Amino acid sequence: MNLTVRNIAESCSEQQVREFLTRELGHYAKSVEVVDIGKPGAYATVELAANVPYVGDVIARQIQGRHLGGQPLEASADLFSDEPPAER
Repeated sequence: MNLTVRNIAESCSEQQVREFLTRELGHYAKSVEVVDIGKPGAYATVELAANVPYVGDVIARQIQGRHLGGQPLEASADLFSDEPPAER
């Protein structure tokens, strides 16, 4: 199961994003991949150490709205796909 985190500030480095998500998610974060860092559409995909759908939703709600680099993050869990959800 993956967690996709969007709305990452352009000023954030890949290391900052990884450290933030690893700290916030603790043992639930298996791996963190950061894509297009420094660009407006930057996002991170976190492989979660949980396979129960509601756990991913709960984790997404915990990250949703937290601030990183001065911007509120957007998060969603996706059980069936490795691709990030389509942008709004």
